[in-house]
Amino acid sequence: MDLSQKQTNALHDQIKHNFHLAWFNVLREKTLQNPPDFEWIVNLYKELRSRLTCFLKKDSNIRKQVEDDLDVELFDQMIRNGAFQGPEFLALVNYIFKCCLDFGSPGRDKDVQQLKQEVINALNNKAIFADLVPLFFKNANIAIDWIHKDLQEVRQNLQKSQSLNQTQSS
Repeated sequence: MDLSQKQTNALHDQIKHNFHLAWFNVLREKTLQNPPDFEWIVNLYKELRSRLTCFLKKDSNIRKQVEDDLDVELFDQMIRNGAFQGPEFLALVNYIFKCCLDFGSPGRDKDVQQLKQEVINALNNKAIFADLVPLFFKNANIAIDWIHKDLQEVRQNLQKSQSLNQTQSS
């Protein structure tokens, strides 16, 4: 049985949705543990930092600043020792989403702001750690995915344009 492109896309979207839901649920379970799985949380933080800087030049001042501001060792120590509380979490949320706004397409600003606001609303409504952490990582990764997607589209458009120019000049 051959699937149509529409059916294939729908199946792909369903699998992707289920994968994200499972990841979200596992992260919630790991943050509900006593103590929470700090190693996994720190790894997710490290991955977030990497995904946020991987498209920046290695020796650029902006990349160095973001990497310094998102110090993995400091985050690890703070979260394991109970020094990462509401104010620190809010500062992290503001910083990550500011980077997403700065690095991303202006056309996505409203959507990025909505993702940020969802996390802030949960924090203001006294959501528990096990709800805040997965929501933050989910929303931050969505915003960073948009940056990567938009950069990929720009790259493809540039390649098409260069190819077209080469063809026309031949």
